[in-house]
Amino acid sequence: MWGVNPITLPSRDEEDHILYKQKVAHKLNEFAESIKLFKQIEKKEGGKISFALEGKNGYSVPLDRILLAQGFTLYHVDNLKLKRFREAFAGEWRDDERDSLMLSKMLKLKEHLDSKREKVFIKIEKPSPLTESLKLLSRHQQTLIDEKVRLTNRLRKKLLEVSPQILRLAKLKNKKMIAILAQYPDFSKYKRITLKSLLKIKGIGKKQAPFLLKRLNHLEYMPGLTDNHHFLLY
Repeated sequence: MWGVNPITLPSRDEEDHILYKQKVAHKLNEFAESIKLFKQIEKKEGGKISFALEGKNGYSVPLDRILLAQGFTLYHVDNLKLKRFREAFAGEWRDDERDSLMLSKMLKLKEHLDSKREKVFIKIEKPSPLTESLKLLSRHQQTLIDEKVRLTNRLRKKLLEVSPQILRLAKLKNKKMIAILAQYPDFSKYKRITLKSLLKIKGIGKKQAPFLLKRLNHLEYMPGLTDNHHFLLY
């Protein structure tokens, strides 16, 4: 089972003796050393080590992929099922180390806990290169979305301080609004914007340009703050 950091990895034999219980720092060299020990334990005990993970794609990355590549069997355990199992041991404290021991106990009882109606352990299959690429792209996309939301919220807050009126023209999600702000970050120059210069901005059409121009030429703002908000757009 993987905790936050470091990772706790207990291993038991058939008599419930703990063969391996160690906190492993999230470092590739320590992962490699642990895998060597796992292989030695398998050879000495004449068995196969399996792993149970609480949740997926969390702090187990990239150790889960390394273990799969080394031929180990990994199972995913739902958080709720772990909670139910933990409740059977009332009075025992809860932390990452304790949860790792609970998961090792659960894994030892796998054949009894799994049923046709409900699977406690879901085997984790080695992903294909295409699946891995899609996961990476999906995570990157979500990171970009979160970053956009963060920057948009920050920009909106600052614009409310300098010129609340500009937010009435369009939402900050509007590419045209962002293009105007990028082209004219200094509100003190808005009175001098011409129709010709406004039409040069990508996305501004001839029909809407006169309306925007009138609003921009008469934009109200806090004069003392115009020089302090330029950094928001760069």
